[in-house]
Amino acid sequence: MMHTEDSQMSRKEREEEFRRNLVLDAAEELFSQKGFDGATVADIAQASELAKGSVYQLFQSKEEIIAGIIRRKMDRMRSRLDDILSKPGQPMEKIRQVITTKLDIVWESREFARIFFHELRGFHWCIESPLMQIDHEEIVDLFKRVENVIKEAQRIGEIRSDISSATLMAAMDGFSNGIIFSWLMNPEEVDVQKAATEVQELFLNGAKADERRPG
Repeated sequence: MMHTEDSQMSRKEREEEFRRNLVLDAAEELFSQKGFDGATVADIAQASELAKGSVYQLFQSKEEIIAGIIRRKMDRMRSRLDDILSKPGQPMEKIRQVITTKLDIVWESREFARIFFHELRGFHWCIESPLMQIDHEEIVDLFKRVENVIKEAQRIGEIRSDISSATLMAAMDGFSNGIIFSWLMNPEEVDVQKAATEVQELFLNGAKADERRPG
């Protein structure tokens, strides 16, 4: 079934979106193989089977191409987390799913992630680059929704309440980010599910409510 947003696009818009994704797919693979500086627009055009001029009609620069790749990945992350957060369920299980989803998505794109963090300074490039056009309010809202799940776990006594939900949220993010950076430094294969379980246990056991602890 066609999504509503797709059905509202004209044929020309759908064709352009298809070609944009061809370019982004080809560029992501090339950036992963050659690095951002090593891959040229001509390489991307050849890999996407489009003329170089056609690529420039879709993207004005190589920087705009990589910004498109990053936005697409962030949209995917938001979509998957929104699906978790929107459904009914126990807060502790949602927390586990959020951690696993984040690690899954980064692992699937680990070669590109190395380029993103090593060559483009990662998060700082996202903030500083005018090409990103990220809706920061949307990102903040997503973080707040995850934090609200933590607050609910605190309310029902599953997570300790002597630490603020904001600090617990930062700690949860920090645990997963630490694992991600260790992956980027180490080319060996990783059991992602095992890593996700270990992060969950490290975070949740430290945050777990204890009747002996004043709350």
